[in-house]
Amino acid sequence: MTKIINQAVFVRLSLFYIAGIIVQTHWDLYPLWIYAGILSIPLIALSFLPTVVRLYSWRWLFGFGLFLLCFSSAAILSRNRWNASEWQGRAEERIYRVQILDEPAKKPKTLMFRVGIGGQKALIYLPIDSLAAALRPSDWLIIKACFEKTDQMFLRKEGIAARAFVRKNHWEKADNRAEGFNLRFAALQCRQALLNRLRETVPDEKSFAVGAAILLGYTQDLDKDLRQTFAATGASHVLAISGLHFSIIYGILYFLFSFLGNHKKGRIVRQAIILPLLWFFVFLTGMGASVIRAAVMISLWGAGNAFLYKSFGINTVGAAAFFMLLYNPFNLYDVGFQLSFSAVAAIILINPHLVKLCEPRNPAIRYVWELSCVSTSAQLGTAPLSMYYFHQFPLLFLVTNLFAIPATTVILCLTPLSLLLQWLPANRLLNLFIVGLEKIEAIPNQLIENVFLSEADAVYITCHVILFVLLMVKKRMYYLYLLLLSILLQVIG
Repeated sequence: MTKIINQAVFVRLSLFYIAGIIVQTHWDLYPLWIYAGILSIPLIALSFLPTVVRLYSWRWLFGFGLFLLCFSSAAILSRNRWNASEWQGRAEERIYRVQILDEPAKKPKTLMFRVGIGGQKALIYLPIDSLAAALRPSDWLIIKACFEKTDQMFLRKEGIAARAFVRKNHWEKADNRAEGFNLRFAALQCRQALLNRLRETVPDEKSFAVGAAILLGYTQDLDKDLRQTFAATGASHVLAISGLHFSIIYGILYFLFSFLGNHKKGRIVRQAIILPLLWFFVFLTGMGASVIRAAVMISLWGAGNAFLYKSFGINTVGAAAFFMLLYNPFNLYDVGFQLSFSAVAAIILINPHLVKLCEPRNPAIRYVWELSCVSTSAQLGTAPLSMYYFHQFPLLFLVTNLFAIPATTVILCLTPLSLLLQWLPANRLLNLFIVGLEKIEAIPNQLIENVFLSEADAVYITCHVILFVLLMVKKRMYYLYLLLLSILLQVIG
């Protein structure tokens, strides 16, 4: 593990940066962060002096200076981001002009819209009716409401400063202001057009909801039962466009353009075609944060592949994490961010060792074995987070993934074509996918439920997993002692 951290520069930067975000979230020690940032500059500068370079005992200067720089920068940016979400308006009923920023979220009796208001973001709730349902991102509204500032941590970290319930007849659609081109709004409009076309092709409500989620990242039509079916079987990851989807699409495109060869020019041309196509897919899905996150990771990997850089896989993950946290430090607290990076890191670090345990010669058996290894690695990486956030653990995740991943591949291939060629059985295919998962869900005792972990428990279990994997890979007894010590600390804690 130490060797990995030493080799992966961006992993170290990310860990330093994450430490600053976490500390600032719990303790606001400003302006101490300013002084730490100023101190880091001479420390880094001193480390480059010829005298210091020759002395091994002083090499810590650069590392400590870099730590202070990343740590203090993260703390300052986190503080500024938090303060930017402090509601600046008055707590009284007034007339506001707001712009809808995203698709509405359906609640039992209202539609929830994320809106922009005076340079800040807020949530408004409109009673469900035909007029509210017809509203789209980029629309402007005139509302009469009383905004209340929110102190809920998860909303503030998303930049939401306040929220308000708007009574019926207390809002109207305003004329859209003349403004420049907005790529995000254009992407959402394009996605809506594709959703309308998909609804014509896939008339069944359940099948449409699953197809819209897998293909376009639109999850608003997924009902509670469907969500529970996917969660109980361990297939929730196919509903949120992530690294799995991009890996499948990348693999398909790589195969289609494999005729370009593996020489330098062929590799560059192939990636020059594939990567823009992947980002076009990002545009079609509405440019959600999780989609961009996955696209950034695979783009970094693809760029390295084009020029045959011997890029360390985990360093690519670290680079993606670092730049996304640099853009928004509070991405760290996004559940999707945590699950995505945990899964990818586990696959990179654990999967190669699992695959080596068995090397079947039969191609079909080898495919099943490798898919099982990938699924097990991802499950090990995300298990603590899954139990902490969702309070359950699917025991048949291997069975689910052996069914769900090939099915998702077929869906990603055929469903887009069905929008052009209506004779393709997209509706039937999606229905079979749902029925298959329902059959797995119906298996007795396939789900451990009501697992409630504290934050400390989640950290301990993560340590258990890391130490167990190190024990299996390195076969060193002190990893066993550390594992037993970790378990003991959790028990007595």
